[in-house]
Amino acid sequence: MTNRERILATFRGEPVDRLVWQPRLEHWHNYNRKMGSLPERYRDMELFELYDDLGCSVRYAGRPLRATYDKCNARMERDETGWVTYYETPIGTLTGVYRYGEEGTSAHRAKFPIERLEDIPVMEYFLSDEHWEFDQEVFEATEERLGDRGVCQFYFNRSHLARLIIDFMGFENTIYTLNDHQERMEQLFEHIERCEDHLFDALSASPVQILNFGDNIDSFLTPPSLFERYLMPHYEQRCEQLHSAGKFTHIHMDGNLRPLLPLLSKLPHHGIEAPTPLPQGDVTCEEMAEAMAGKVMIDGITCLHFLPSYSYEELEEFTIRLLDLFSPRCILGISDEISPPGDIEKVRFVAEIVANYAP
Repeated sequence: MTNRERILATFRGEPVDRLVWQPRLEHWHNYNRKMGSLPERYRDMELFELYDDLGCSVRYAGRPLRATYDKCNARMERDETGWVTYYETPIGTLTGVYRYGEEGTSAHRAKFPIERLEDIPVMEYFLSDEHWEFDQEVFEATEERLGDRGVCQFYFNRSHLARLIIDFMGFENTIYTLNDHQERMEQLFEHIERCEDHLFDALSASPVQILNFGDNIDSFLTPPSLFERYLMPHYEQRCEQLHSAGKFTHIHMDGNLRPLLPLLSKLPHHGIEAPTPLPQGDVTCEEMAEAMAGKVMIDGITCLHFLPSYSYEELEEFTIRLLDLFSPRCILGISDEISPPGDIEKVRFVAEIVANYAP
């Protein structure tokens, strides 16, 4: 079987000849290439050549979606420090600011576009004018580039609450405003949901087979009270729509998960991406396996295990422990990614373990 065939078979619950090893190497490669610290073996390799050399599958390679506007405009200005996004509408303009990290290979949000209650109507106007379309040409180019390395899958807009926390308002402002102006915030949630009807219609009609809800769930940000009230109904509605169209779905949950463990089996998604066990997260592998109740584990090995402070023996023990718990419902990877100082030869080491493991 090819990795492409194995991935689809894993989501279908069908037998595979071996498990898929699918770590995300983009940040490690970009950082070390820019800093001139790539090991000599990899200095002339492009990203996909690196994946091939290490014996890995590729997960993300393209995002075949595009946004169009009639009355509004999303404009971006960049310089050496970062970029500013202007959300321009006939009733006002909001700005969001990102600043690069010290090395310029990552960025953090420095200013959110919604800062006051009065900013909400401007963002609602902008979202009402935003129309998402599936880009067939990008999809076909991505599939061709991937070949048998993987399947074109991607993440799209975060759900309303996660989008406000991460993209539009920030955690503190979102929680305070939700507490002080609950009715108005719930109207905003409903508005975002309505504005994305055409997005999910486009996804449902597309040829893509696997879709990721990239909400970056952490129970510190979305505890059970908020998760059950606001996120679970969204997941149920949208997964039902996508599953009815023959799509597979998974959700990115890479933070602390202990308070949410009782809810994992109730999630409508087929799999969970990047759940992070101890010693990096706050739950054991065994607790995670029990809570997921047969959902596909996507990733699972902690990023910490690829740092020099963890031995190859510790990595091997942890990897086999994960495989024993989750095989064959497993697409093994790193929760969330290998970090720039990580030992890239450990990626090859795990590839050999997976190749010799009987699912």
